[in-house]
Amino acid sequence: MKFMCSFCNVFVYDEEPGDPNTDLRPGTRWEEIPITWQCPVCGMPKTYLQQVSDEAFSFVSKPYLENKEENWNLTYYRNRAREKLTNFCGVYPVCDGQPGRICIGQKYGASIGMGGAGQGKTFEANYNALQEYKFKTRVIKEHHEPEMSISLFGEEISAPVMGASLSGVKNSMNNIIPEDEFYMGLLKGAQNFGSIGMVGSTTTSPDDLGVNVVGENKGWGIPIFKPQSQKRLIQLFQQAEKLDVIAVGVDLDGAASAFWTETEGVVYRKGEKDLQELVDSTDKPVIFKGIMSTEDAAKVIDSGASACYVSNHGGRVLDSAQGVAEVLPDIAMEISGKIPILADGAVRTGYDVLKIRALGADVALIGRTLAQVCLTGKEVAVKMYLDYVKEDLRRAMLLTGCNTLEDADMDILIRA
Repeated sequence: MKFMCSFCNVFVYDEEPGDPNTDLRPGTRWEEIPITWQCPVCGMPKTYLQQVSDEAFSFVSKPYLENKEENWNLTYYRNRAREKLTNFCGVYPVCDGQPGRICIGQKYGASIGMGGAGQGKTFEANYNALQEYKFKTRVIKEHHEPEMSISLFGEEISAPVMGASLSGVKNSMNNIIPEDEFYMGLLKGAQNFGSIGMVGSTTTSPDDLGVNVVGENKGWGIPIFKPQSQKRLIQLFQQAEKLDVIAVGVDLDGAASAFWTETEGVVYRKGEKDLQELVDSTDKPVIFKGIMSTEDAAKVIDSGASACYVSNHGGRVLDSAQGVAEVLPDIAMEISGKIPILADGAVRTGYDVLKIRALGADVALIGRTLAQVCLTGKEVAVKMYLDYVKEDLRRAMLLTGCNTLEDADMDILIRA
C-alpha cells in the first residue's frame, strides 16, 4: 500500500521498500509504524499518512523523490506557513509590524491573529526600537571563535537564545495543527538545538495543557501561565513541580488578555504580595514576564523571583506602548546582575540576539518567526531556525570583536 502525508502534501511512503531515512524497514505496514514516528518534511504523526492509489502515487511521488531533502529548508517551511496562514500572517521576509501588513490594523473585536493590539503600534515600536541601534564594526583582533554557551537555571544552553512562550493556534494561527503538537514542536526543537523552549496557555485548551506537554518532554521546558487566581496558579505551580519542569512563569501582562474574559478563564493584575506568595509556593525558579518599567523590575527583585522577563507580549496586549529595546537598558541597570534578564521584542535573527544581549539581557527570546516554522515543520523546522540564528550570532560576534558574551555590551552599539 502507498501513502502521502495529507498535511505537507510532499512526503510519500511505499510499504514495500519502506523508508530508510525514517527507520522504516522494507515491508513495514502502516499499522506497524511506531506511534512516535513523524513525517520528515513537516513533523506530523503517522495519522496524517493517507492511502493513495498506485496511479496517484506515481504522480505525486516524482517531485518528492527528485527533490528529496534538498528543499526541506527554512524557505520551504516559511512558504508553507504563508499558504497555511492566509489572512492571518503574510510571513514577510521582514516581520516588522509596519502599516500595511496583513496582520496589522484594527480588528474591531475579531481575532488579532499574528498581529498586535489596536493599531499595532507597540508591535511596530518593538521592531523600530531595535533597529535604532547599529553595530560598531571591530575586526582588527586576534581570531577567537565566539563562546556562546550560557548557564540558566542550572542548565547549560548552547547560545543565549530561547523560544518565547507561545500559544493560541486556534485563535491566532488559523487552527493549523493541534495545540499540543505545536507545544511539543517548540519544546523538542529548542531541546534538539541545545536550548530551552517555553509554552503559554490559551482559552481554547485546558489551562494545564502546556505544563503537561512539558511533562511529556521529561520536564525539559518552561510553562508560562496566565495571571489567573492565586489558588489556581499555585495548583499549576505544584503540578509543574511534580513534573520536574526547569522553571515556571506568569505572564503578568496577560491581565488584560482579550481572550481571557470568560468566567472559566478570568485573569487578574497581581500585587507585590501575590508575587511573593507565588515564589514561596514552589522550589522551582519563578519567572515574571511582561516587565516594561524599572518600577516593576524592582518589585520582581523584591519578590524573590529567579528571572525578570522584559516583554510587552509582542505588542499584543497594549497599543501605543514602548518597544522592548527602549526600556531594556534602564531595567538592566535597575536589576544590575541580581537575577537573569530575559527579553524578546522583534527578535528575529542572531544579529538581534546580540543587540538584545548588548542592551542588558542575558537571553533573547524569539516568538512570531519561530511560531511560523513550527506550524509547518514542528521540531525539525524549529531546530533549523535556531541553528540559523546561532550562525548569524557567531558572525555578529566575530565582526564586533566579541570573543565571549560578556564582551557584548553597549560599547558595540551606536544609537542612530
